[in-house]
Amino acid sequence: MSNKAAGALTAKAKAMFGKRIRTEDYQAMLQKKTVAEVASYLKNDTYFNEVLAGINEKSIHRGQLEALIRQDLFQRFSSLMRYANSPKGGFYRYGIIENEIHQILNCIRSFESKDYMQFIEKMPTYLELQTSFKISDLAKVRSFDELLDVISHTDYAPIVRQFKTVHGEDFDFTGCESALRNYYFDTVLKIIDSDFSGKEKEDLRDIFLTQIELENITKIYRLKKYFETPSNRIKELISPVHLRFSKKDLDYIIDNCSADELFDYLSKSAYKNYTDNQRFIYIEYHTKKINYNINRRHLAFSNNPDIVLLSYMLLSETEVQNIVDIIEGIRYRIAPEKIERLLIY
Repeated sequence: MSNKAAGALTAKAKAMFGKRIRTEDYQAMLQKKTVAEVASYLKNDTYFNEVLAGINEKSIHRGQLEALIRQDLFQRFSSLMRYANSPKGGFYRYGIIENEIHQILNCIRSFESKDYMQFIEKMPTYLELQTSFKISDLAKVRSFDELLDVISHTDYAPIVRQFKTVHGEDFDFTGCESALRNYYFDTVLKIIDSDFSGKEKEDLRDIFLTQIELENITKIYRLKKYFETPSNRIKELISPVHLRFSKKDLDYIIDNCSADELFDYLSKSAYKNYTDNQRFIYIEYHTKKINYNINRRHLAFSNNPDIVLLSYMLLSETEVQNIVDIIEGIRYRIAPEKIERLLIY
């Protein structure tokens, strides 16, 4: 990438982040009573006006609204990629790989629960020119074997196939999800090690290793809190990656800490400068807030286009999830103050 293109990408990404949803926007949406009112606000009062320009906000379904918002995120990524004319294009497939895994897991949920419509409504068919299998084919899947047929030619097939059940056993969703996430991170880290060097490589690895480590903490908490999972099983399900927590630290947490003690452990760890003083909020809030603060720091202080682009996209994904949480909360009549506790900004 030329210096001129790198400078243009960095400046554009930072300018786009400057147009993000602000505190006052979230507060305004939290006061809405219906999904239609949220859609109207997004269409008329935020930068989502372009992607929502043609909708009838009075009749749009929440699944359709979420799909359009996610489509806008992909379009923003595509617009920034026009400046990234470099041999590192393989790295930028990280978003496609993550989306593919997300769709596979959502497909499994849909035929396990027999709830197909919600999955189909949110399906990102706009990604099909980029994906390794045809996303829209998942809409027809009603069984594990049909899913394996759709992904048969991909790297995902052997990973998913090992979790196929027989004789009516319970599907190990947590194990399957862990295996696919491990594949995702292994693939991305190999690309980073191959295609990058120096400070750029170090910072990219830090961003992804932080994600892995915080996903480990979240997984440990949930397995302890809700499933009383034995320590040896927890150790099988987490990724064998360490950054700010050593293997000794994680083994100590798994073997000796209760779920609730994890909050204190996290607040006193190497992540303490990226946490806030919110107490008694679910673990995902804390781990996502740490990730958000780290990525904001990268976006603010880095002039490296790869770091800036990745940080911007991760921050934007958090913003999209905030909007989805508001939409879902309003749909299920959750009190605004409870929805607000889910939001990361």
